[in-house]
Amino acid sequence: MSEPEVLVVGAGPHGLTAACYLLAADPALAGRIVVADPQPWLSTWTARFTALELGSLRSACVHHPHPEPYALLRWAEAAGRSAQFRGPVAAPGAGLFADFCRSLVAASELDTAHVRQAVAALHPRSDGRVDVHLTDDRLRVRAVVLATGGSRPHAPVAGALHSDALDLSTVRAGDDVVVVGGGLTAAHLALRAAARGAAAVLLVRAPLRTRLMDVEAGWLGADLPDFFRLAHEDRARVVRHARPGTVPAPVCEALRDHSRVRVQVGRVAGIGPDRLRLTDGGELAADHVWLGTGYAQDVRADPVTARLLDEVPVDVVAGLPVLGPDLSWGGTSVHLSGGRAALEIGPAARGLAGARMAAERYTEAITGIPPRRRQYPVPSAASDC
Repeated sequence: MSEPEVLVVGAGPHGLTAACYLLAADPALAGRIVVADPQPWLSTWTARFTALELGSLRSACVHHPHPEPYALLRWAEAAGRSAQFRGPVAAPGAGLFADFCRSLVAASELDTAHVRQAVAALHPRSDGRVDVHLTDDRLRVRAVVLATGGSRPHAPVAGALHSDALDLSTVRAGDDVVVVGGGLTAAHLALRAAARGAAAVLLVRAPLRTRLMDVEAGWLGADLPDFFRLAHEDRARVVRHARPGTVPAPVCEALRDHSRVRVQVGRVAGIGPDRLRLTDGGELAADHVWLGTGYAQDVRADPVTARLLDEVPVDVVAGLPVLGPDLSWGGTSVHLSGGRAALEIGPAARGLAGARMAAERYTEAITGIPPRRRQYPVPSAASDC
């Protein structure tokens, strides 16, 4: 490999999107991008889908790591796999999406760019470059894209297993399972437990809400100009409220029709050996208590961004950093992708569409080459708060 110019931190969908966009914009970066992650490409994403037995994504066929929106559709057609899209937005099957991503890794020889080490620290320099401390090595690069999730499981109930940690195979026929949460992960866990013969209660704070995708389509375009005009505190509030727990209508129907699934409105007061106590005084039998309660973002809780915050202070609102329009941290050459960029990207930041929205911005900043066709709105200088 030549002397690296760009470090991408994270070998998940956001990291792959970063590498694909950078190489498409500037092919001269081939062999000069390093991707740092102790895990293989997409292994964390794949393991999560496998563990939860998720058969398809909840995003449209045009949301994927390749800069060309229809690349996945064309690849599937050439492979004879067009039947593996589902629903009105042609959401790809999990296996189809994973294989497409592997093809992107192979086509750009990104396995050779992959360094199986974690990033311990990022130190921006006064000359604009960044010193990078890996587990076993040191690098100095022109730019960094921090494309790890940066989130931690949100576990509001002590003594319960978060969806990241549970093993569905531990459930036996006749077990009582309580799943806490009102989103697709929680709903899917209840259905999978019932499929194993358990009696499942989906405990929700409010009646289930249905939605095809996890964020409304307006947050990919039409609603963003108004979002960009808001103060950062108001943006954080919008981000929080724009992603309530929702499930697609067919999943909601499956929950209501299943004889071993019951949806109940309530809140947890505590967990006993085989009981779950509710705040209204009621109890639920519970051999297993699972949390489908999502993830929380706080740059102060992540060691890499916490150190970066000490060296280059930026404002933090509701755990999220205030970044530049190019998603740079405090004017440095460190750019962020994912949920931590939500104050700039909006409610879609965590997902595959958000990865694409972010990549358009930092790719132009890093390469100096504007996109041939901008797909997503960006804030004007007047609206940037």
